Amino acid sequence: MVNIMVTSSYPGHKADEIGQMFVGKKVPEVADFIKTINIWVSSVGSSDREYKIYALYEAPNDKLYEAIKSIAARYAGYRTVEGFKYQMDSLLPVQETLPMIGLG
Repeated sequence: MVNIMVTSSYPGHKADEIGQMFVGKKVPEVADFIKTINIWVSSVGSSDREYKIYALYEAPNDKLYEAIKSIAARYAGYRTVEGFKYQMDSLLPVQETLPMIGLG
């Protein structure tokens, strides 16, 4: 399995708009083969600060390309919210990266 982390942010005064899109299912769901591990929010309760959202997904290794497309389509659905930004990263366990630097 591969993990994909999405870090997104938006201005605090857009929280209601983002929340309505999220609970109202106004953005595409991720594909059925993708598991949402968790979604975390920081800066809750501060309307003058930027909110940050951290979402962790899991997908089969052989479906990484399809998973990236599906997750990107979901986050592109928020593009109409002024100030919304996101970044997607695939994650490797540290044990798998050690051979890349000659330590495994």
